[in-house]
Amino acid sequence: MTPEALWNRYAAIWSLDASAREPEMLACLADDVTYCDPNGTIAGRAGLSAYMAGFKESMPGGRFKILSVLHHNDRSLARWALRQEDERVLQTGTSFGVISDGRLDAITGFFDPLAEPHHE
Repeated sequence: MTPEALWNRYAAIWSLDASAREPEMLACLADDVTYCDPNGTIAGRAGLSAYMAGFKESMPGGRFKILSVLHHNDRSLARWALRQEDERVLQTGTSFGVISDGRLDAITGFFDPLAEPHHE
């Protein structure tokens, strides 16, 4: 799987129900995966799956779209947008990942600052 395909498959996991999420996590994430974003750090697929379930519950219809991927030497940087069902962008950011044996082993997500409403 190319880094682009891996990131796209991983991004789709965030929108899946628990039964569909587990086999995709097994395919995309190392057994001892670590995940870190501004909300905290998680170790292991089970913890990340629970975090994803909370995301899905709080953002029904939300989905991640990978915008671009840079990759070299098992290191990867993916730009993404979190979109609502109507395609409205809710958040953008970048995720850094270490890829080991074709799966993401360590993921760190960075959220872009949200644009402030412009008032005249």
